[in-house]
Amino acid sequence: MESSLFKNLDKNKAKFADLFDNSADYFFKPVKIATVQCAVVMCEDLTDSLKLWQIFLEPLNNMKDSKDSLQLFDYIKHETTIPFNPTTVDTFEKSMFFLTAGFALLLIDGVDKAMVMPVQGYPARGVDKPTNESNLRGSKESFTDTGRKNMGMIRRRIRSDNLNVKTLQIGSKTKTEITVYYHGDYCPENLANDVIERIKNIDLPVILETGYLTPFIDRTKGSLFQSVGYTERPDTFCAKLCEGKVGIMVDGTPYAMLYPYFFRDNFITNDDYTQRPYFASFIRILRYISFIIAVMLPGIYVAFTSYAPQALADKLLFYIYSSQNATPLPLFLEAVLIIILFEIIKEAGLRLPSPIGSTVSIVSALIIGDAAISAGLIGSALLIVIAISTISAFIIPSFYESIIIMRIIVVLLSGILGIPGLSFSLLFLFINIINVNSEIYSYANIFYENRNKLFSDGLLKSSWRNHKGETNIKSE
Repeated sequence: MESSLFKNLDKNKAKFADLFDNSADYFFKPVKIATVQCAVVMCEDLTDSLKLWQIFLEPLNNMKDSKDSLQLFDYIKHETTIPFNPTTVDTFEKSMFFLTAGFALLLIDGVDKAMVMPVQGYPARGVDKPTNESNLRGSKESFTDTGRKNMGMIRRRIRSDNLNVKTLQIGSKTKTEITVYYHGDYCPENLANDVIERIKNIDLPVILETGYLTPFIDRTKGSLFQSVGYTERPDTFCAKLCEGKVGIMVDGTPYAMLYPYFFRDNFITNDDYTQRPYFASFIRILRYISFIIAVMLPGIYVAFTSYAPQALADKLLFYIYSSQNATPLPLFLEAVLIIILFEIIKEAGLRLPSPIGSTVSIVSALIIGDAAISAGLIGSALLIVIAISTISAFIIPSFYESIIIMRIIVVLLSGILGIPGLSFSLLFLFINIINVNSEIYSYANIFYENRNKLFSDGLLKSSWRNHKGETNIKSE
């Protein structure tokens, strides 16, 4: 049960001191406004003291008219010319939420409510270039860690009164601000309400990133893929909202979540819509081919080399066997070993400080790879195949986690069962894609439910003249 603020200023002071437990950043300053005893409460490291003085305290300090407590409260809330949206709180729980979000509170002796003053001044990262979603043309902005700045970047791009923004506080300990975005002209109301209800029902003590919400939004079971996507780009986020999707942002992280996210969305970039249709279509087909190469190529190599060498050209077969004869491990175990080795090198480069991370990755890959081939531990042909499949996986970064696991499964099935194992693994891949369920829309609907868009904005990209008034989501 929430505890209400007291009318007595001293009791409020004692209660706040108890809640903050003598914290170093707790600030309680008694002030007198128009002969009425008041107090300012704030967290010093989260507020801008200069803004607090210039916008609020200096105008109030110049008030000479004598007023009682309630008159002063009503005057500040309704009549003052101070440029702010007057928000009040009446409980300590709500007060603590605003204080820890960078707001300051004005307490008035004799009034059991506090005035919320928006003077946030906490340190925050500025708008920077996207790090994971680079593009040739278009915006160079990425989301920041501050929810309100991100909201401004979205509003600036979608200047519509039908852009709906709902804010929720989730996390029993962190009270994290979750913001849900959807466009009323494109997004079905039942979809938006379903997402909001799922978020409200999340019972976690701590929420610090959008990944915490994924299991509650995406309820897919038994698949390596998921029906939610992520982006760090405001323009991509706004484009997806205008396709009828729901966007979710967590204060404190620069990555936004999009739901539902279809299979084809992972193969689309912003540059596809700024380039000529024939070139965008070519690049998009290349991404689909890269996905197949990334998942299937090592398994195909293992299956045909081990169980159907007659299908290979004589010169290629001679080269492969000359490189594999000296290796001690079976071919499929060797492939798994190289895949794991690549992941170790990648993880080391990612976790090390950036100035040396890339150097370590390149040097270790060259030295270890060359030494392993020279020592006869791995075959050069297999190393080339794994390297090609790894590079292909980087073309579709949103699928990277799924691709790695799928690649190992394909190699193991192909190495143990041969060509039938390769067929089973391909079937397993299709089942994983089809099994993704958003409970409202099918993950791969563009391939069998909405095939008319397959060659307009699916496998291919047609001219903008063919996309007037289209959305990717239809109301059920």
